Amino acid sequence: MTTPGPAGLRPLPLETIGRLLVGYGVVGVVAATLGALLLVIGLARVNGLADRVGGDFGGVTAVLDRTATVLDSAATTARGFGSTVDNSTSALTTAAGDLRAIVPRLRDLETQANAVSVLGSQPLAPLGGLFGQIAGQLADLDSRLDSVATSLTANRSTLDANAASLAELATETRTLSTRLGAGALSAAIDDARWLIVALLGVAAVGALVPAVGALAAGLWLRRWLRGEPTSP
Repeated sequence: MTTPGPAGLRPLPLETIGRLLVGYGVVGVVAATLGALLLVIGLARVNGLADRVGGDFGGVTAVLDRTATVLDSAATTARGFGSTVDNSTSALTTAAGDLRAIVPRLRDLETQANAVSVLGSQPLAPLGGLFGQIAGQLADLDSRLDSVATSLTANRSTLDANAASLAELATETRTLSTRLGAGALSAAIDDARWLIVALLGVAAVGALVPAVGALAAGLWLRRWLRGEPTSP
């Protein structure tokens, strides 16, 4: 059915307009449904990453705590007894080896965090940057530990200076452990969840509202056309 338009213009194809409105509404509802599905998938991926890295977080923190304890012990020993230099050197070498083993794990966590992408956004990129920063600092720490161990063996007269350096390294290591154990993972995961919900929620609502309006208008128009008597 058509309705007369202004003089000289084609009549309005109301039936066609009704079909277009219904079609647009259906497509919009489908798009909103897909947005909700993407929201569920994105949250599932973030939760899966949290489960994978949670255990590594605990292991890295435990190793850092043990390393800090070894450093404090070595500093105390260096200040008090030159005769225990050999034992301190062995402990430092072991601590340096532990740190070298941690760095690849942190780099892997950094890669996993940066790999999570939702609609072109990387919600876990700050967490990945934290992993990379800590890995870089730890890579520097292990070489410093090796240097201190060599210095202890070569010259016992530098024990006082080495003790101060060891105490400083212990403080730095405990600071890193605190950063990892202070809820960094849970806070980053929560931020990522809220970001995903905000992005996809706004997109879904933005598609759903006009789609529902168009669908309702189209259905009403088609019902109205069916109920209107045909012109002679």
